[in-house]
Amino acid sequence: MFSIEDINIHDMIVHILDSNLSVPVLSMEKMESNYEIKEFFANHIVKTLNDDSIKNCEFNTDYNMVYSYIKEFTVSEDKFVDMSINIANQLFSIMTSNIDIPSADLAVIHFSSRGYKYLALLKLNYTNSFIHYTDIENNSNINSIIQYRTTLPNMGQKINEAVIINLSTLELQVLEKKYEIDGNKEFYLSLHLLKCRTTLSSKEQFNIVKKATNSLSKKYYNEDVEKTMEINQELYNNIEDTGEINLEKFADNVFKNNLEVKKEFIENITKKGLDEPVVKLSEKTITRSFEKQKIKTDNGIELKIPMEIYNDPNNIEFVTNPDGKISIVIKNISKIMH
Repeated sequence: MFSIEDINIHDMIVHILDSNLSVPVLSMEKMESNYEIKEFFANHIVKTLNDDSIKNCEFNTDYNMVYSYIKEFTVSEDKFVDMSINIANQLFSIMTSNIDIPSADLAVIHFSSRGYKYLALLKLNYTNSFIHYTDIENNSNINSIIQYRTTLPNMGQKINEAVIINLSTLELQVLEKKYEIDGNKEFYLSLHLLKCRTTLSSKEQFNIVKKATNSLSKKYYNEDVEKTMEINQELYNNIEDTGEINLEKFADNVFKNNLEVKKEFIENITKKGLDEPVVKLSEKTITRSFEKQKIKTDNGIELKIPMEIYNDPNNIEFVTNPDGKISIVIKNISKIMH
């Protein structure tokens, strides 16, 4: 996980890409160094780097203008402003041709972290907010509230469109959303601006594995509680030490000698694009997925159980009764809090 202390910002520039205007409002100079603004950008860079929806990407270098601009910048850092203007123009052209893409300010940040230099492209999509406004009539102040349509996301908010480029390797990480392009929902940043090949994010990979196991549990084991617990425990055990899931090993341990179910599991995840033998998960995905287990019953009861308690039969037990119904026994409770 990255922290704000890991980020050292060198250069900053912002371009206004408002689709309601006929041309972008481009800055011809770098922003002056300012602690508050650096903190604002560093905060968003850290949130982006730690987001488990971020995808690793690789440039397609053939006829790729953005790649060329960045490559030139790696050779000569005095091309920072020109490089940022060229990228802003490319992005604005895509935006104005596809009205579903929201207007934004494009912040281009040159920074270093953990011994490497990076370039961040932060697309700060506009949000609607309300501000006070003072008018003067007949020498009297009249205060009112107006809606302001081009507010930028604040430090506490999450942005959902950003690119981080390692300037040594030119490897990319992309955080993006789909918008309508020529009648189809597409990831326009990776496909049309960056022209890069993407991989599944940590969050997407885990969700594919989880959905496949849930589907097979329902199909072959009738959502048996003990089997569900066994699957969750096996996932947890795989990830706990290394942060990875070895899919072949996981399938062997969960489905054991049932080759039919194992084969279907592998086919299901492969169809969803998960064709690597090992899934590497981010710290955020692991924490979110295994901090607590959520259980819903058919009579409306919902329980959120910490993973260490869920896995300990001395604290919780699932008992199948003779009539087939299930009892959940919670043990060693000192106090019930409302």
